[in-house]
Amino acid sequence: MSLVFSSLFLFILISPGLIFRFSYLQGTYAKLTFKVSAVEEIFWALIPALFLQLAAILVVDQFTAYEVQLEVIYQLITSNDALDFHVIEQSLLPFLLYITLLLMASAVFGVIARRLVRRYRLDLHTKFLRFGNEWHYLFSGEAFYLSKNIDPSSIAFIQIDVVMGSSEGDMIYSGILEDYYLSRDNNGLDRLYLTNVYRRLLKDDLDADVPNVGFLNRHLDERYYAMPGDLFVVTYDDIKNLNVTYMIELTDTTLEEANERDEPGTK
Repeated sequence: MSLVFSSLFLFILISPGLIFRFSYLQGTYAKLTFKVSAVEEIFWALIPALFLQLAAILVVDQFTAYEVQLEVIYQLITSNDALDFHVIEQSLLPFLLYITLLLMASAVFGVIARRLVRRYRLDLHTKFLRFGNEWHYLFSGEAFYLSKNIDPSSIAFIQIDVVMGSSEGDMIYSGILEDYYLSRDNNGLDRLYLTNVYRRLLKDDLDADVPNVGFLNRHLDERYYAMPGDLFVVTYDDIKNLNVTYMIELTDTTLEEANERDEPGTK
């Protein structure tokens, strides 16, 4: 038996894990922002594929008249020339039905796993379950939960400060994040949409003894110029530096959490 056939059969056995992973990694927060090779994808699909195949074998043995012959599977994988092709011919249709149903179940289980992970925030507590889109965690406020253990729902808005070049020198553009988009191949950030944007020259910093009017009172600071328009689009390639500030809506709960963090002996 050829090595090509054995490799193809092995790939078919792993395919439920690939479908599970593909289904699990759907959604804006799940898109990868870095390139992943085919070898890495297959590696991360091996564990779910193993569990799915074992569960499916138990179901077939317990609830159907068929029996999974593991020795035949082993011979197919190892290209054993002593394999009885009559057994393969008889089992071809049941195997196709088996793998088709397993692929469908894998897609469903992937969706269920993703929803459970997101609902109970398991990806925030367990790094292994974290999705590949690092920008989602940053721009949704969940990165704030990871660092400060503060609920993202308490964030009133997210302030974005970007440094961009200009003919007058480096400029700081400061505004409220409305939305963001990844690049077409999902390998990184493409652009940011900001509102209520002001700009100032980077070199126009305040002296140490001069009070800062704050983000919401920039119109009182002569260094800032209000950008016209409803949406200010920032392309990622033009950004030299980026700063994210989470503006918390102060409630009794957030104040209590802040006080607990500030008390001596607390973490």
